[in-house]
Amino acid sequence: MNDTSRIALRCDVGVNIREWRLRRELSQADVARRAGITQASLSNYENGKRDMPLSTLMGVASALNVSLGDLLELPDVIVVRNSLLGRAVEQLRDRIPVGELAEAAM
Repeated sequence: MNDTSRIALRCDVGVNIREWRLRRELSQADVARRAGITQASLSNYENGKRDMPLSTLMGVASALNVSLGDLLELPDVIVVRNSLLGRAVEQLRDRIPVGELAEAAM
């Protein structure tokens, strides 16, 4: 994935996070607190200014009560806890930025 595609994907994910946050009628501070990050970090993610670690994306998805697939616009993303896939995700969550995760899923 080239830099332009990666930046576009990062921006798309940020837009999806903002849209879900607004649908849930939550402030950035509410989502950030629930996800265990700062409001400033969430703002940077929503605006596509920073790559997001998988662990943070999972925390934001949980805070918004949506799936990773909803945020990545990949409806077939399913993570089952206590499964081989779930354990693999746990091992990877701090190592793969969001752009690379979506690329691997395609």
